[in-house]
This record gives sequence, structure tokens and C-alpha cells, in this order.
Amino acid sequence: MALSRLFDISSRSMATYQRAMDVSSNNIANASNPDYTRQRAVISTENTQQYAGITWGSGVKLDDIERIRSSLTESQIISNNQKHAYNERSSVLLGQVEEVFSEPSELGISSLMGQFFSSWSELSANPTSSALRGNVVYSAQNLSAKVEDINESFQIIKTSIYHEFGDKVREVNNLLSGIQSINRQVSESVAIGQNANDLLDKRDTLIDDLSKLANITVNYESDQTANISIGGVFAVDKGSYTEFEMSNTEGNIAMVPVGETKQVVLTGGEMGALVDTFSNKIPAYQDKLDSVVNQLMTSVNSIHNTGYNVADPPQRGFDFFESYENGVLKITDEIKNDYNNIAISSDGTSGNGDIAISIFEISDDKVLNGSKLIDVYSTLISEVGSQKQNADRMAESGSIVLQQLNNQKDSYSAVSVDEEMLDVIKFQKAYEASAKLIRMADEMLETLMQLV
Repeated sequence: MALSRLFDISSRSMATYQRAMDVSSNNIANASNPDYTRQRAVISTENTQQYAGITWGSGVKLDDIERIRSSLTESQIISNNQKHAYNERSSVLLGQVEEVFSEPSELGISSLMGQFFSSWSELSANPTSSALRGNVVYSAQNLSAKVEDINESFQIIKTSIYHEFGDKVREVNNLLSGIQSINRQVSESVAIGQNANDLLDKRDTLIDDLSKLANITVNYESDQTANISIGGVFAVDKGSYTEFEMSNTEGNIAMVPVGETKQVVLTGGEMGALVDTFSNKIPAYQDKLDSVVNQLMTSVNSIHNTGYNVADPPQRGFDFFESYENGVLKITDEIKNDYNNIAISSDGTSGNGDIAISIFEISDDKVLNGSKLIDVYSTLISEVGSQKQNADRMAESGSIVLQQLNNQKDSYSAVSVDEEMLDVIKFQKAYEASAKLIRMADEMLETLMQLV
């Protein structure tokens, strides 16, 4: 009885430490795999046995092979992924918007608006000068061209965002499909008592990628499957996943479940930044720019209408600007075709430049919500710059936080080759000791057989 127990304990010990060495070897093999989570062999005492009123030990057993991870740290990484990706993408998009305005520079609206009003001041000093009249039209055309260029650039950025958002929606669907498939495999493996660690590593990588795209909420079931929602809308579990599509309603892009109208509330990740820039920020910038240009057109036209041109006889009632529609500020054809139709005389005499002076003074008048046109425009530029700087700071701060969290995760989840080699040596020594026990038991058995 004693010899058979010795054989049994020794053989079980060898098998246990052989499998423990396999775990450490697998860790070492995956030391350079960024998606791998270190595993640990959980070794415990085998169930004891009662014989002749005495409790006898039965050796060791391999209870489990567990992944070394911290749910809290990984939840923090998922949460910060969403914030960092949002701020980082916002920074890039706002940088593109900043470039559109070309401020501060001679090509910016601030400078061109100043040149436009200054041209009226110069013309007031010499109302009959054809060159100065041409300079007024030329400066107006430059201003108009810049306004049109900004509006066209806004549309180009929005078109780029639109297509990128569509690509992100398809990427989300691919990730959800992969997560659902792995969830199903994990559930099946757990049900039959198999280890699913490698599957869980793959799923964690997909969830990490998903958290960079959108604001997600992750909950784990007892069978280690993950339930995920995006913006409050069910996304995936072990049984199914939601397929999403892109919608564009009244100039606002959104992600909705296929065949439904309920929009996913995207507040984080790259997709959150795309939605916010497309549907909120750029329209707000355009509205403020439009208010400045519309007020400039209205103010100039209202004064210009009261002046006389230099025709014979002098005529009045001309608009300088024809319209401002679809981002295009148009100068009236009568003025573009004949500079003499620029009305700067208040009494019809050729030497009078009172109207030109009045138009020049618009630049210092508080004509838009109690503020000067240039001040309102400067506020817009400051807003864009401030939001860009804030996104930069938040992205930089988020990067530091994520780096710290990932370092913290690596401290327990990443593979240390030195530690694993020490474990291999430890398990090897235990394996060799178990083998010696079998040899000793064999020698004892041989001795007994010789005595028979």
C-alpha cells in the first residue's frame, strides 16, 4: 500500500510540475507578444485520504492556469482610451480648422477686412481716382475669395470626416463580430471545463481597440463573456451583436442600429470627436463667420445705397454687394463691370467722399451685437485656438495617464523572462525530485521482490 501511494504521489507530482513548466515556457515564448497576458500555474495540495484512522497526504495537483490581471486597472485603461482618443482626434481636426483661417497673416480675414475698409478711406481722399476705385473692388474681391475659400475648406473637412466616420462604423461592426465570436467560444470552453485564456487575450485586444473608437460600457458574466454597450445602446454579448450603420440627418452624422432611427450617443473615442467636429464645432464656426460677413454686407450696402455714383447724371440706390449665399460673397455686376458705379458722394458732386468715409467708419462701429466686426471675428479665432490648445493639453495629459496605467498593467501582466526562468528551474527541481522518489520506490519494490 505504501509503495503504491509513493508511486502515485510521485507520478502525479511529475505530471503537475511538467504542466507548470509548460505554462512558464508558454509565457517565455510570448514575452514579446504585446497582446499576451502572463499566466500562472495554480498548484495546490491534492485531496487527502483517510486510512486506518490516519489522514494521508496525496501530493499536489494543478488547480488552474490563471491570467494575471487587474480588473480595476483594465477598466481604467478602457475609460481613459475613450477620453484620450477623443482629445487626440479633436486636436488634429481643430488643427485643420486653424489652418483654414490662416490667422494671423496677411492672407487672413482680419487683414483682408482691414485692407477693404482702408481702401474706402483712401478713396475718400481722392474720389475721382479710377485706380483707387479699382483698389476698393480688388480688396473686396480678395475678402470675398478668402470667405469662399474658408467655407469651401469647411466642406472639404466635413466631407473627409463623413467618409472617415463611415469607415469607423464598419470597423466597429467588425470588432463587435469578432467579440461575439470569441464570447461564444469562451462560453463553450468554460462550460466543458477548458482553459480559455488565449481567447480572453484576443477579446481584450478587440475591446481595447473598440474603446478607442467610441464610449463603451463593459460588463462581465460569470462564464467570462463580455456584455458591451455603446453610448447606451446594446452592442454585443455571447449570443448576438448589433450591426450599425451611418446616418446623416439634417447635416448631423450619427451611428444607428441597422433599420432603426435611435442614435448612439457618441461622447468619447475617435468617433465622438468626429461627430462633435462635424455636427457641432464646424457649424458653430460657420454661423459666427456668416454673421460677420452678413453684417458687413448689410452695413456696407445700407450706406452705399445712400450715395451717388459718378455717372452723368449721378445715380444712387446701388448695392455694393449682391448677396452672401452658400458661402459666397458676391459683388454686384454693375460695380465689377464699371468702377464708376461705386457710390461715395453724399450730394452727387464728384469731389465728395462722405459715403466712403462712412463705410470706412463701419470698422470702428459696434454693428454686430454691440461689438465691432473685427472683435467678433477675433473672438471666433480665439475660440478655435482655445479649443485646439485645450484638446492638445488634454491629449498630452491623457497620454501620460495611459502610459502610467499601461506600465502598471505591465508590472503584473507582462512577462518577465528572468522570473519565468526562475520558475522553470524551481519546477524542474521539483520534477527531478519526484523522479528520484519513483526510482527509490522502484528500488524498494525490487528489494521486496528479492525477499520473496
